[in-house]
Amino acid sequence: MRFFRYSLASVVLLVMFIGAAVAQSEPLRNEIEVRGLVSIPSGEANFSGTGDSGSSIDFHRDFDFKNELGFEIRYTHRSKNAKHKIVADYQSSSWDRSTVLTRSFTFRGETYVASANLDGDLGLRTLRAMYAYRWGNDKFRIGPMVDVGLIRVNLELVGTTTNGVRSAEGSISKFAATVGYDLDYDPTPKLNIFNNLGAIAFQNDRLFHTEGGVKYFPSRNIGVTGGYRYQRYKFINDDNFFRVTAHGPFFGGIYRF
Repeated sequence: MRFFRYSLASVVLLVMFIGAAVAQSEPLRNEIEVRGLVSIPSGEANFSGTGDSGSSIDFHRDFDFKNELGFEIRYTHRSKNAKHKIVADYQSSSWDRSTVLTRSFTFRGETYVASANLDGDLGLRTLRAMYAYRWGNDKFRIGPMVDVGLIRVNLELVGTTTNGVRSAEGSISKFAATVGYDLDYDPTPKLNIFNNLGAIAFQNDRLFHTEGGVKYFPSRNIGVTGGYRYQRYKFINDDNFFRVTAHGPFFGGIYRF
């Protein structure tokens, strides 16, 4: 009886060991990623269509926005065979600038005068869900992707106008979708090279985004990432429009499970 108990315990321990070894060898299919985004925006805005008089504002000429650090939170799931890839992410970037105007312009019915001090706050926020179907093998996967989400761009100004110190704010929020491709290359279990691109032209709107980078996993569950991203969004709503371009490097950490 004692021999039977010892034998049974040995078999149980052996099964547990084999199960743990198989679990360790299986690829981890989920990632939570936190990134820092460094970028400089350019573009223009006009809100004459609100019923207020307006001028076209140039983000570079009128504000000369500098590098700012934004953030992104991303969840990624890959199917067991890596053919299917699902991503959900939220990104937020904002740029603040205090400047002296070199010209007068009108924004939301308020005329900001040349040589006056002006504070500008530009924000870009995106909430996105992506699906990609990829062909390939264990090391290389590429295929079509589609993403949908909400993009919000807003501009707030505070400064001296013809009526004293005033503030005004304008924003456009758009439900948007793009189509493109998604690519993953894993030369080693610790290294991943990725690229994603999406674009669409619908009526007067133009959307384009792309990113590429590298992920490195010094341990099974923990990794780091870095790369470069480019985004360009143009929205037109009646006589209101926003065109914003932001590009720059990103870096961050990954938890894989």
